[in-house]
Amino acid sequence: MPKALKNYISYNPSILSGNATVSGTRIPVDRVFSLVKQGYSTSSLEEEFPHVEPKKIQNLIAYLMRAGLDAYETSRKIQVTS
Repeated sequence: MPKALKNYISYNPSILSGNATVSGTRIPVDRVFSLVKQGYSTSSLEEEFPHVEPKKIQNLIAYLMRAGLDAYETSRKIQVTS
């Protein structure tokens, strides 16, 4: 995972069993990815999660669209075992 993305995605074993979350929240990245696949726009996601900084949502979506869910899952497995 790119270093800059660590500002937007975090892994913490004590939060949601270590699943990837939007940094500073308990929102699973899987949930955001699922909503994007369902056709949610950036503005729709900002309305869905008004307490999350819009820049986080925008950068997270940009990353997921470029790399896809598989890339962050792979990086999660590497990070958990490190």
